[in-house]
Amino acid sequence: MTDMRSDNGAPPPVQPAPATAPVNDTMRRLQIGIAGVLTVLLLVGMAGLIGDRARERVADGAAATAEVKMPGGQIQTSGAPLEELGVQPMSKDENAATPVKVPQAVPSPATVPDLEPDPALQRARQSKQ
Repeated sequence: MTDMRSDNGAPPPVQPAPATAPVNDTMRRLQIGIAGVLTVLLLVGMAGLIGDRARERVADGAAATAEVKMPGGQIQTSGAPLEELGVQPMSKDENAATPVKVPQAVPSPATVPDLEPDPALQRARQSKQ
């Protein structure tokens, strides 16, 4: 191998590496950005199509329900929805006769049995003293 030293004996100056890393990084960022924009456009387009189809189905469903007629003619409504459901209103006399039960509070004991000291434990402590 030949030594590539200059006339004064110093090694030749080192050439910097070509700047390929920033170009590749820039291209990659551009590709990711363009892919992101295209993805968003695709999603917005799909949402628009789904919305249009939903509006069409609602319009078709409204037209279909307007055309359906039940057999037996029109049912007359009295304007009282509870009566239509079969709920019978009570008269004032029936309300007065019905006893009202008011829940009574349960008297609480002064001490809770689970929290009282154990007598055997107390005896054991006293015997140690």
